[in-house]
Parts: sequence; structure tokens; C-alpha cells
Amino acid sequence: KKSILKGRPSITPPTSLFLNGVQVHFPFKPYDVQEKYMTSVLRALQNSEHALLESPTGTGKTLCLLCSALAWQQAERAKYGSAGVTQQPSVAAAASDGLTGKSQTNSSKPSHHRPPIIIYASRTHSQLSQVVRELRNTRYRPRHAVLGSREHMCVHPKVNPLAAKSKSNPNVESVSSSEVNHGCNKLNKERKCIYRNNLDDAAGHGGTWTPPD
Repeated sequence: KKSILKGRPSITPPTSLFLNGVQVHFPFKPYDVQEKYMTSVLRALQNSEHALLESPTGTGKTLCLLCSALAWQQAERAKYGSAGVTQQPSVAAAASDGLTGKSQTNSSKPSHHRPPIIIYASRTHSQLSQVVRELRNTRYRPRHAVLGSREHMCVHPKVNPLAAKSKSNPNVESVSSSEVNHGCNKLNKERKCIYRNNLDDAAGHGGTWTPPD
């Protein structure tokens, strides 16, 4: 499928624009359809509403969703601080093909406001990889983590054939997801997975563990 947004120069300057009172940084000057999409996302987040949004193929839905949601998150953090106390409602958000928000208000006394956390859910792991690539094209650099099944995330070559294949072993036989789960659980139970042991040790000391090459 071809993108319907053709004719834009190959290099355009990044743009900052205000939508619904929120400053949104975009990698280039957005089209009207993109501004409308981002405005709808911001309206849903600000009003703590569900939103079911759709746009034609090639209109940059992923990029619009990321920029608008992260701009709102940035504005919320600036408004309340990283761990401030406020009289305003606290807000949590989840981002997928739609956005949901929940708010709680207590007018009698202040409530502790936590910065909103964005959860981007997708049907496949390859789609999440695309989201991460799109994120790199933006000005936003949030702390983030990609979650997936053991079949995609396990790095132990004896448990996950995908990991073994990535280590120059193209003839490895594939196994089912249940076999990967069983092998992973067995090694963890016996404390024989060096990757999990190293991670637990780092977490116990409040440090950060970097996987070996």
C-alpha cells in the first residue's frame, strides 16, 4: 500500500505547534489530517475519555499518536512536577489503537499526583518494533521498555531457538512457545539461567544490568 501523503519534500524542518493548549513537537510540518488526529488524542487524554480513532493507511498514525501522547505526558509532568502534591485529579493513560484515561478527584484534601505512564499495546511484536523506530524519529526520549513473550524476549540459546539462531546457528530447529516457557521456567526454578540470575542480582543492588554480547 502506498502512502497517500505524497509530494512532501524529503527534508523538512521539525515543527512545534500548540494543539488543545499543549505544545507538540513534530518531525515536520503536519498535514491537516495529522493535526486533527493529534487533537483528538489530546482531547481524549485531557478529558480522561476513551477514544477509537482511525485514519487512512500512510497518514502517520503511529507518529501522531506518539507525539501527541508524549507531549501531553510532558505537559502533565511540567504542571505537577515529578512527585508533587496537587488538588487536581490524578491521571493515568494507556495508549494503543485507542487511548484510555482514568481520573480520581478528592476535593476535600490534596492527593499525591504521579506522572502519567503511557502503555502502547500492539497485536504483534513486529508492530512494536516499528513503534520504537518511529519514536527515534521524534524529539521525545522517554524511558521505555518493550515487553513480549519468552519466544521473543528470552536470550538463552538453550531455551529459545531464536536466540541460538541469532548467534550464527541457522540450522537450529524451532520449538513451540510452550516448550520455550517450560524450558525457561525449569532453568529459573533451578537457578541455572545466568541471565535471570544477573538481572536479579542487579535489581537487588539497585543497579542496572546490561546483557552480555
